[in-house]
Amino acid sequence: MKYEYHIVIIGAGSAGLVVASGAASMGAKVALIEEDRMGGDCLNAGCVPSKSFLRSAHLAAEIRDAGRFGLSARVDAVDAFRVMERGRSVIREIAPHDSVERFTSLGVDVIPGRGRLADRHTVRVGDRTISGKYIVIATGSEPALPPIPGLADVPFLTNKNIFDIRELPKKLIVLGGGPIGLELGQGFRHLGSEVEIIDMAPRLFPNDDAEVAPLLETIIRGEGITLNLSTAIREVKKAGDGITVVIEKDGAPREVTGSHLLVSLGRKPVSGGMGLEETGIRLDARGYIAMNRFLQTSVKNVYACGDIAGPYQFTHMAGYQAGVVLRNIIFPLYKSAVDYSAVPWTTYTRPEVAHAGHTEARARELGLFVASIMIELRENDRARAEGDLDGFLKLVLGGKNRIIGATMVGNKAGEILPLASMAIRHRMKATAFMGQIFSYPTQAEIFKFASLAAAKKSFRPWMKSIVKAVLLR
Repeated sequence: MKYEYHIVIIGAGSAGLVVASGAASMGAKVALIEEDRMGGDCLNAGCVPSKSFLRSAHLAAEIRDAGRFGLSARVDAVDAFRVMERGRSVIREIAPHDSVERFTSLGVDVIPGRGRLADRHTVRVGDRTISGKYIVIATGSEPALPPIPGLADVPFLTNKNIFDIRELPKKLIVLGGGPIGLELGQGFRHLGSEVEIIDMAPRLFPNDDAEVAPLLETIIRGEGITLNLSTAIREVKKAGDGITVVIEKDGAPREVTGSHLLVSLGRKPVSGGMGLEETGIRLDARGYIAMNRFLQTSVKNVYACGDIAGPYQFTHMAGYQAGVVLRNIIFPLYKSAVDYSAVPWTTYTRPEVAHAGHTEARARELGLFVASIMIELRENDRARAEGDLDGFLKLVLGGKNRIIGATMVGNKAGEILPLASMAIRHRMKATAFMGQIFSYPTQAEIFKFASLAAAKKSFRPWMKSIVKAVLLR
């Protein structure tokens, strides 16, 4: 059967764009369908505007902390509009790389509209019907809005619209203590807003090593943010010019009132109304697409990648999965399977929390845990020089002393932790960094300290006797 396109991609976010550009560059005829903005959530309402915002926010925190470094400085005023406008300017700088014009120049047919599957090879976009030998679903995710009584009756913010505000919130109430809630909540606190965070979990960072939560909770509370953990959200209601959230902890109800409300209670897949189930594509209980390790759906010529596929909703994971899909379509006889053993993630609080591989708890569950190595950041000379003392590096070790997981907390953690991801992928031992020459002073040297600690830990008393005997010959 002859198809109009080799590959039809639904969704022009991070994953869809990688598949489209890669396939087109190798000679495939590609259609790319997008109903909203090119670049998806990451460019327009996620990674790019949020990190631009956090640069301003964390800079404000550094200025307020300048006295520690012998400087007299202060933040006299915060222009929220200009802070957000800077983020928009960064989006405008990056947008041409993800634009319709660029992809058209690559030979991709960019089709505006919402794609819906008519069958396993056919997609309808408005009144138009197109066919493809392969179909790739990369529609991403969007903010989840749980059925909280009264929420629909009050104005609230999500990551979709929070970067459009023009005035700094007097008091921001944050529903959800996950990465988005923590990053934005702390950011607005650094800019001067009063902030209160509400979460039903008993601790922050439940997916990271256990040592993270006590440290970050202490830091966040020390900055003046109110944390309500193990707390249920019962109702949201209008309160004059503000918003009141009725919460409950240990059976005792309480009201929290603020000027603005941020809802960051997780994400949900954009999978409804696309004809997936009618085409035979299985979804899991949460609406994500079920796939095999080659990222094929239950309909073998249909692939999925990015947030819609899970299990990790990161831009770098979308790009990685897109590469796997591309290889499996172009080279079907040599299929690549996904490998999630060394996936890195970072929460961009101050300090950052970065992780890769297994946590100690997960390694114990799987029967893989042998030992762990902990190095405090304050033992590092560069960290001392810069006053970046709150943090640590933890390596989780499995059989044969191999690194199977790592967590780092520190202002540069996200930049440094890929060393651990590399070590996990290449099955390196805990002592692997002993022979590595690091520039001095750098915080990355903490990996060398960890290797030295691992070597000392493995050095047995009888080995010392042998060394003495050899040296005294």
